[in-house]
Amino acid sequence: MKADRLISILMLLQMHKKLTAKELSERLEVSVRTIYRDVESLSGLGIPVFSDRGTNGGIELLGDYKTSLNGINNDEIYSLFLPTGDKILEDLGIKKLKDSTVLKLLGNSSPYQIKEIKNIQNYIYIDMHTWGKNPTNVSKDIISVLQNAIWNSKVLKIIYRKINETKEVVLNPLGLVCKRGTWYLIGINSEIIKTYKVSSIESVLFTDEHFKRPKDFNLEAHWKSSTSNFKSLIPKYTFTFKVNPSILNHIQERNFITINNKVIKDNELYLDINFDSIWQGIEFAFTYGKNIRIIKPIEAIDEIKAKASEVMKLYDD
Repeated sequence: MKADRLISILMLLQMHKKLTAKELSERLEVSVRTIYRDVESLSGLGIPVFSDRGTNGGIELLGDYKTSLNGINNDEIYSLFLPTGDKILEDLGIKKLKDSTVLKLLGNSSPYQIKEIKNIQNYIYIDMHTWGKNPTNVSKDIISVLQNAIWNSKVLKIIYRKINETKEVVLNPLGLVCKRGTWYLIGINSEIIKTYKVSSIESVLFTDEHFKRPKDFNLEAHWKSSTSNFKSLIPKYTFTFKVNPSILNHIQERNFITINNKVIKDNELYLDINFDSIWQGIEFAFTYGKNIRIIKPIEAIDEIKAKASEVMKLYDD
């Protein structure tokens, strides 16, 4: 809506003092022409917004003009209070700030909006903890030091535990990412951006050095790119199964199982499913016993026969 966009322009100008029409158009995903029309609308409302289209020009608010959040709409307010999972706030040591922040933001809200916010928080809950004992709990002290180092661009020295060794690593910390309740540290080591599981960091120390953070580094973009590359490097094994139709619904409802292809041939049901390893596919087939049969790959059939033979001998003794 145009009213929401006008408020967004005012907020951006208050934050950044001066922006070009192109910068505003990119942030608000509209054309430059639309931005100039919006600026004219703001001027018509008596708001002291000034536009200079020269080489070093831009759009800015004159004087000390300030606006409040009175124009914030319902969807914007509700999005702020959608639960994000207390575990993240607990790990970062800022959970206690949540209630005071809510009170400040609700100051100008109507009784109806407050009621709807309570509904959202009662209807939706995001649990960032894993089932059972959480193997990825992290030290609050370590998280605190990492945050401090990232914020102040301080070089860190960590003791990092790998599968077969524990080693000292000196790195420039760039950011923290939480994925499904597990924290990861992104940092530069030997001029290469690497990812470290925070729960595998045994200790962390500040050094006296500061580093210059790369200007073009974007944490979200880097994480999406690196995880996408990681997934692409994992070998995929396509299994074809002949399946009893009675278990089809159960298979479709399973997490992390995606049916790539479903074919009915000679009144028999066949499914194609990708797995990251041969043994994932074999274990999947074992789960359903006689209700599922591996058609391919051939090596999986050989493996399942060998394992079945071993199990039979084990219980024959």
